[in-house]
Amino acid sequence: MTPPLFIGLMSGTSLDGIDAVLADLGGPQPRTLAHVHRPFEPALRDALLALNLRGDDELHRAALAGADLARASAAAVHALLQSARVTAADVRAIGS
Repeated sequence: MTPPLFIGLMSGTSLDGIDAVLADLGGPQPRTLAHVHRPFEPALRDALLALNLRGDDELHRAALAGADLARASAAAVHALLQSARVTAADVRAIGS
């Protein structure tokens, strides 16, 4: 039986990129199985930083940045699964 695998995603306040971790939570202690870091494209980083300031059309810009962030997160998950040689079907949940 496959152990319960989970993925965690985060970006710190530096907005340098996304960190993704694959963890096995099936034993008495959590185990990190793999980790990847995917840098943000400069345009996405700039868009996210710009949302910290007042500006025109904030809701629209936030929606666009959110969609780009989702795509960047998906790319980080894909890279993580490839590096760990795990399929998406083996993962129970992703926390972001």
